[in-house]
Amino acid sequence: MNNYDFTISFLVDQSPSDVFKAITNVRGWWSEEIEGNTEKLNDEFTYRYKDVHQSRMKLADVIPDRKVVWLVLDNYFNFTKDSSEWKGTKVCFDITQQDNKTKLHFTHVGLVPEYECYNACSNGWTQYIRHSLYDLITKGMGQPNSSKKAFTIHEVAGQFNTLAQQEKWFEIQDMFFTEDVKSIEPPNSPWFKNVEGKASVRKKGEDWVKRIQAVHRSYTSEPVVGGNHFAVGRALDITVEGLGRIQMEEIMLYQVKDGKITSEQFFY
Repeated sequence: MNNYDFTISFLVDQSPSDVFKAITNVRGWWSEEIEGNTEKLNDEFTYRYKDVHQSRMKLADVIPDRKVVWLVLDNYFNFTKDSSEWKGTKVCFDITQQDNKTKLHFTHVGLVPEYECYNACSNGWTQYIRHSLYDLITKGMGQPNSSKKAFTIHEVAGQFNTLAQQEKWFEIQDMFFTEDVKSIEPPNSPWFKNVEGKASVRKKGEDWVKRIQAVHRSYTSEPVVGGNHFAVGRALDITVEGLGRIQMEEIMLYQVKDGKITSEQFFY
């Protein structure tokens, strides 16, 4: 393990045995649709989330009440250039006792910032480990996903960020915007008007892109999540037909409901 692997730790009052049982109850905290066995050495199981993510795991190391290690045998993402990211990496759960409490140290060995999926995956693991698995251990009920469960706000923000860094704005619209999405501009905006509806938002973006003659610099910050909203910072230095070279700095605020973006609002 190194300092770049994604890791999370937390302490609970429950026993190492309770923590171990919760970890191996993968359907109780990650997905209700896990296929295969998830408890013993050399067990294999498959995780699926809609058409977005599929992963096949093998339990490569199991020490009851102390350690569980999954080896990622195969993996598929629909939102990365290398759809097999994760393949060959290891997902490790280390259980120790500390000051009359039990410590769970989670590490995804090989999930590093250089991965295209890193932001989406780190946000996803944060939700599943720090919240869902933690609740399964401490409250007896986690928050696993199922075919009927929408993306969490962290998953939306994470995948949004992955696509935004590649300037794939229309792909974001296709994947996440609702049919009645609203696009809200500041009052008296010199460039845009408010529009409503996925088709209208799309046309608004396409019309703007057609006017861009050169992109000198573009930057989008990582998302900040709060409640059912997330926000990113955006900076542009572009040459636009009829406007010449302009610099824009803005905050882009997105509202999410049931795993979809229902509105985008711009502040500049």
